[in-house]
Amino acid sequence: MAIHLWIGLLSLSVLVSVSVQLLAPGSGLIAIISGLFLVVGGTLLTAIMSHSLNAVLMLGELIADFRRSPAVVDDDEEGFRRFLQAANYFRRGEIRPAEAVVQQISEPLLRRGTQLVLDGFPRDQVILTLQRQIAEDRDHLRRPVEMLRAMSGYAPAFGMLGTLLGLVQMLFGLGSGNLASIGAAMGFAMLTTVYGLVIANLALKPLASKLEQRGRQLITRRVAHLQAIMMLCDRQHSELIREMMEEVNARQDMRQAAYELQLIANPDQRVA
Repeated sequence: MAIHLWIGLLSLSVLVSVSVQLLAPGSGLIAIISGLFLVVGGTLLTAIMSHSLNAVLMLGELIADFRRSPAVVDDDEEGFRRFLQAANYFRRGEIRPAEAVVQQISEPLLRRGTQLVLDGFPRDQVILTLQRQIAEDRDHLRRPVEMLRAMSGYAPAFGMLGTLLGLVQMLFGLGSGNLASIGAAMGFAMLTTVYGLVIANLALKPLASKLEQRGRQLITRRVAHLQAIMMLCDRQHSELIREMMEEVNARQDMRQAAYELQLIANPDQRVA
């Protein structure tokens, strides 16, 4: 019922804004509000119909996650310290203490991979399982970016629709000689174009770029965790694992991670 309610409300807002502008033109304030309802409501309505209500609502959660990023980073660092403790126990053959520490690792992929190693799964099976999980995470991070880019195309389209409606209304009003009505129609026509361009280029596209950049950073970090788990399989010293992670964290150019991202391009690919 929730999705039908949202679709109904957004459809009503678009219909009311169009009806008010065409049938009962008024002041410039009415043109401003009705144009905003047309562009914003139409963009959200099209996004819900072409994707899903949950996907649209998830955008708000992703925006809120930006404010929680420092806390998330702190949790990841604490989880990696726990991983290094487990690596020390495992290298010395102390499985039970290592398993107790693993439960305190917050990062899901790192915790799952470490547990698989402690349970004695073969190296190839651990790699394949974690590669598939990284591929799923990559697809999950890509969906909101694709939706935002689609919405950045919907907004100018509804802005152009408002422009055409305003021009039609202005032409109808030429015979009456009501300059106030003609001015309001022209303002509506121009404002909807401005709304569409501003929403698309100053809000949706920058947010899509921000989410894409953050997604690449998360995938790069997960690939580094995969490498750390492989080093755990080889019982390498925790300091070597720490140095590898510090090198990844210090890396500034995301293009250097292209080779690493190829590791999860094909989940069936084996890592040497």
